[in-house]
Amino acid sequence: MGAPETESAAFSRELAALKRRGCAVLVVDDRAHGSSAACERLLGGDDLERRHVFLTTATPVDDLLGRRAAGAHDRDPATLGVVDATDAVPTRSAAAASPSTTAPTPAASEPATAARRWYDAVETLDDLAGLYALVEDHVRRVAGDDTDPGELRFCLDALDPFLDAVDHEALFRFVHLLTSTVRDVDGMGHVHTASDPRNDPLATLEPLFDATVRVDAGPDGVRQRWTLTDSGIETDWFPLD
Repeated sequence: MGAPETESAAFSRELAALKRRGCAVLVVDDRAHGSSAACERLLGGDDLERRHVFLTTATPVDDLLGRRAAGAHDRDPATLGVVDATDAVPTRSAAAASPSTTAPTPAASEPATAARRWYDAVETLDDLAGLYALVEDHVRRVAGDDTDPGELRFCLDALDPFLDAVDHEALFRFVHLLTSTVRDVDGMGHVHTASDPRNDPLATLEPLFDATVRVDAGPDGVRQRWTLTDSGIETDWFPLD
């Protein structure tokens, strides 16, 4: 009889299995502390080819693309899709919004915005059906028919703007569709939030994810703590390096 499996080994095994069959991760972090480090890690390093689809509600597109191992200037539509909601206004809110001018800066050899197959922008947050359709189109196009498990990576940089902009039941359906679409292409998606998942509506949304990772930054650097939904495995804090 072999030695009993350690908790660390069980976590590594379960996480590897999630990557192989497609998964979605909820990242609980502070955008000012550790968010980009966690995002870069989940987008994948430069040791393997990755294809990326982003839905951004808060981070300027150029900054977000800079987190890719391929760099901000590699904008091949075969490997990249972006839905830009940084200038979107929640139409059910009376709050005014000023343009944030976060549209991507064209690369020297890049066509005009109208010809960028990798980029779409939206004007409202609460047209969830239209928003999902754009994300799905990018995921299907970028994934194609030849991606390996875990090759496609999806990122929603901030879920929080939706929490006050849309009905929570509609948001549940939207997140369910997003995570299911990523799993359908054996991709690995992650969604950032600064809200507490113990409280609604995050408490209702968290079970839609295969794992939750909490990210914290302190004097000793950025650290992470994972909880796997199905197995219930919860790690101790360990460095995010």
